[in-house]
Amino acid sequence: MNIVVRTAGGRYIVRPDTTWERDNEDVFLPEFVDRVSYAPVLFARISKPGRSVSEKFAERYYDGIGYGVLLYPEDLIDGSEEGFSCASCLDHTSFLTFPVYNKVTLGRPGNIFELQCGSETIFSHSGASAEMICKAIEEATRYIYIRTGDILAIELESRKLLCSREEGEVHVTGKFCRNDNVLDFKIIF
Repeated sequence: MNIVVRTAGGRYIVRPDTTWERDNEDVFLPEFVDRVSYAPVLFARISKPGRSVSEKFAERYYDGIGYGVLLYPEDLIDGSEEGFSCASCLDHTSFLTFPVYNKVTLGRPGNIFELQCGSETIFSHSGASAEMICKAIEEATRYIYIRTGDILAIELESRKLLCSREEGEVHVTGKFCRNDNVLDFKIIF
């Protein structure tokens, strides 16, 4: 199982399954990480393997959606491809919680994803659509063979600084579709 990520810049990367945190457990960062950024994501669970999938048929390739957040240790991102790759592979930094929601929740009025750090809302989004996912499946499968159980995550915004070691522990929460517990974890330095 892999996490195929469409970055905010439109590129595709693959995060290994060791980065997946689906149970909202707190993340304890190693001593070499002083700053953490985040990117909120819409994700889809792949239900059928495929390659070179047309956008027209892409809806057949996923069976549920959700929202989450990807964390990036900024200390590893030095401007090189290797640095970004290392930052994308740090264990337990892909918060994509389950169970997933039915596809029909996309685009419905009132279904807003909100991400909070402490008591401050740091991201809010209601414009997700099945078209976004289908287009991403078509683009990703030009390069990547998707398998049943893979996750396709679409960054909804460029990564931004979330917290630093000087701030200490932070509490991140997220809600969607009247569920206040979509995300609920602490980042502990």
